[in-house]
Amino acid sequence: MVLLFSQNTQAQKRDTLQAVKLLDEIRIYKDQNAYRRELARVRKIYPYALHAAELLDQFDAELGTINSKRKKKKFSKESHQVLKNDYNYVLRDMYRSEGVLLMKLIHRETGLTAAEIIKKYRGKFSASMYKNLGKIWEQDLSVRYDPTGVDKLTESIVLEIENELIEFDRQAKILEKEEFKENMKEYRNRVKDSRKRSKEIKKEKKLKEKAAKKQKL
Repeated sequence: MVLLFSQNTQAQKRDTLQAVKLLDEIRIYKDQNAYRRELARVRKIYPYALHAAELLDQFDAELGTINSKRKKKKFSKESHQVLKNDYNYVLRDMYRSEGVLLMKLIHRETGLTAAEIIKKYRGKFSASMYKNLGKIWEQDLSVRYDPTGVDKLTESIVLEIENELIEFDRQAKILEKEEFKENMKEYRNRVKDSRKRSKEIKKEKKLKEKAAKKQKL
């Protein structure tokens, strides 16, 4: 038992060193501004992927104790509703790119795409329906995580989190309807103020150009 523990410890250390080496290589290769932007996105989105993985583990454990087909179907429906309730307003509050990142990270943590999760807990028809809706919103529910390709930078940050090299709060904040509505109100006000300021800048620019022409005359 001591030897086995020692071997496991050595393997863990080796894996950690390899991960740190990979992180150093990526940090040197990647632009630091891109790294900081992705770090902010992962800190915001990754807790929701971990929360989804935990819920699915609980659902699977519970399903394993149910023998009745009818009860399994009922439990799957209830499980789907729990997922929907937890993520409904969270997803609405995200930018499109953040929604894609969430689905990719859920695939990383569970091995399942969003479409596969829906199919598992609500059936093939529901998965097809959600997939078509996803296309309308320009979201691919079958998107997969690619740690050695397009998601290489994201993977480096996740490895930093797993190895406790950076600060990270894994608590997922579930967004309620009222808070979502307040966030949307603030967002619309920011957009309105931004447009108003943009018009003022354009107006000031035209007045300056007009004044400059008069001086030349």
